[in-house]
Amino acid sequence: MSSVIVETATGRIEGGRVDAPGGGSTLRFLGIPYAAPPVGDGRFRAPRPAVPWSDVRPAVGFGPPAPQGAGVRSRLPSFSVAGWDEDCLTLNVWTPGLDGTRPILVWLHGGAYLSGGSAMAVFDGARVASGGDCVVVTVNYRLGALGYLVVDPDEDGDANCGLRDQLAALAWVHAHADAFGGDRDRITVFGESAGAGSILHLATLREPPPVARAIVQSGEPRTLTADLAQQVRESLARHLDAGPGLDALRATPAAALVAAQDEVFAELGLATGLMPFHPCFDGALVDLDPITGFGEGRARDIDLVIGNTRDELRLFADPRARDLDDSGLIRMVARLGGPDVDPDAVLAAYRSDDPARTAAAIWEAARTDAVLRVPALRVADGHARTGGATYVYRFDWEAPGIGAAHAVDVPFTFGTFDRDGWGEAVGADARAEQLSADLRAAWIAFAHSGDPSHPGIGTWPRYDPETRPTLLFASPCRVELDPAGAERAVWSV
Repeated sequence: MSSVIVETATGRIEGGRVDAPGGGSTLRFLGIPYAAPPVGDGRFRAPRPAVPWSDVRPAVGFGPPAPQGAGVRSRLPSFSVAGWDEDCLTLNVWTPGLDGTRPILVWLHGGAYLSGGSAMAVFDGARVASGGDCVVVTVNYRLGALGYLVVDPDEDGDANCGLRDQLAALAWVHAHADAFGGDRDRITVFGESAGAGSILHLATLREPPPVARAIVQSGEPRTLTADLAQQVRESLARHLDAGPGLDALRATPAAALVAAQDEVFAELGLATGLMPFHPCFDGALVDLDPITGFGEGRARDIDLVIGNTRDELRLFADPRARDLDDSGLIRMVARLGGPDVDPDAVLAAYRSDDPARTAAAIWEAARTDAVLRVPALRVADGHARTGGATYVYRFDWEAPGIGAAHAVDVPFTFGTFDRDGWGEAVGADARAEQLSADLRAAWIAFAHSGDPSHPGIGTWPRYDPETRPTLLFASPCRVELDPAGAERAVWSV
């Protein structure tokens, strides 16, 4: 690997040129600190500037991921990354060259705000950077309690530190765009699951990050209420047998915090869902939930691609559905939808095209729509109505045994079926390779121009809430108007 040195604001780094899958090559710089280690007194505080260094710093190995446990288990490869450390605020850069002004794509990983990291092989940015003539950046940020514990405004600390880390990383990318052959005016932030939920929050802050575009893959536009966030904090302190103040939590070993997070999930999972540590209203940084923020036009200047996998929550099958009958389904739908949803209308809509559809199958589809698809469409509606350029998609590739479930699209995004068993898990074949090429080309076209259309998929129309044009990433790709519209309509969108 031939070495290359780049000057950053805090010192020189040395990376090198590596081969890219599918041919070509790219320069790669790994483990670059974008902020100081958030340790000791820095725990539960906004990130501070990185500490300068005098010698040339090797940038040939990934930095450690944020402290994390085993993560949420599923039939896909794990998002849990070993070798964690609180000193985790690093990022990685792939670029075809240091000259020019290429668009920049910044990836925020998923993992339920509890696990994951930029070192996951499935997030290798070489193919996208080389094939798309763009700069790709992947980011570590704080997770779990260290990233998302609520902090009262009168306390000596900050809430939503994970979001604050992402803001710092995006500011670093903006400041260093020229050094890596990038265009600071064409930064696209993209992410999946928790990374996508982060983007929804970042885009609707009173002072959003310096990005032109956003790609939101299966993000939940939900903000933890102040009451729930406080319950999470109290539960954490109780399971740690720690005092209520931040000083006690700062003195607690990180491994103990990680272990206690599992106890919090067991206690409050029904109230908070899969993500008890989650962006929350904090009286300082986060003041609006994303649906409200997009509806008020806060993100109108950010071009948006947003969508979901068709069968999102089949990844986390609900054991209650195994022996479900219609009467039980009606009770569960009533609890899920609340007083504004008619459970009988839900059953009728989900059986309109398939009268024999089982109660279990309807439940899995209904909770996907209620929790993820319909809220994402509310974001798209608000963005389009306030003048934001908006594109909506649905990802339909069916992985063995789980269909088009949550996170199935991840290896398609980077063209990394050969990493960590992902190809086998999603049933990759020649059709999958073509679909991956089509999806990557759409994201790359969007990063270059703000329009994801390209010859492989044809014209992708801008979204409007009346006709709801949606690009279906399938085999072949196609545009449909308001797909599964009857099912969507029963959730009051």
